[in-house]
Amino acid sequence: MVSVMLDRFSFDFRYALNDRQKTMFDPSRTFVEIYSVPTPAGREERGWTCLESRRIKRSIEIDATAEESAAWIRARTVALDALSTAEQQVVHDLGLRIERGFYPGLRRAHGWSASRRRAASRQAFDELEARLHDITEHYRPVREQIDTRVHEAEARAQELQAIRWRIQREREQRDAHFTDLAARTRWSYHVTESDRTVHVSRTDDSPLTTPDLIHDLQRPTHHLTGYTVHWAPSARTEIEHATGTDFTTWWTVIAPRHWPDPRKVPPRPPTRPTPSIGGHSSYGGHDSFSSCGGGF
Repeated sequence: MVSVMLDRFSFDFRYALNDRQKTMFDPSRTFVEIYSVPTPAGREERGWTCLESRRIKRSIEIDATAEESAAWIRARTVALDALSTAEQQVVHDLGLRIERGFYPGLRRAHGWSASRRRAASRQAFDELEARLHDITEHYRPVREQIDTRVHEAEARAQELQAIRWRIQREREQRDAHFTDLAARTRWSYHVTESDRTVHVSRTDDSPLTTPDLIHDLQRPTHHLTGYTVHWAPSARTEIEHATGTDFTTWWTVIAPRHWPDPRKVPPRPPTRPTPSIGGHSSYGGHDSFSSCGGGF
């Protein structure tokens, strides 16, 4: 696998052209698109003067052998060298000069008459387009090979994203079903201090829903932290039949995040100074409990 990005190199003479020359120059026809491929030497630095580089495709991982990657790097180097030559040639043909320094730029060269500059410009732009066309055609086999790999990688990425979205939707639907079941299910319980066990069973005429039960077992006045919870086997079976999954998976979705194991009553978390947001539901006058996604 290798990461590639598509760059567009276009010519921009900015303030170096006069108004008549600008009418002859068509920026939309003077660009070359070349893929960048990471090189062992690191980042590539080039001091362009009238060439601008703009990234037009984000980085994407594609399949490539070491030999293919090396060939793509060589093709890019050849194309950029040709672009550098084209830049120097068109600057000369337009009667311009390159000013070096911290901010390199173009300036009009001395000794060129307006008529001479005007006559040279049309031919210079035509020849520049021809050179860029040659660079593009020479690079085309590599461009097409990489394009094919990019399209394949994008198709795979879209398929994976579709799968992720489907899984997410199914999980959200499952969690909503689990939470609804928790709100409708009624429980009762009693505590045996001798073995520090909370015995929980299903009772249709009880007011305690699952969120209410969770809140009740963690009331500070109960001091049930660390007690073992024994769920009636028939109640566990009923939940598993209604959800199509095991009891613990259902519990990790509807119980607070700090209570992942239905077999033990955990310590109650510290009260937050501000209301919690995200994944919390309130039932009646009881404290809220969180619904966190559990995986199958």
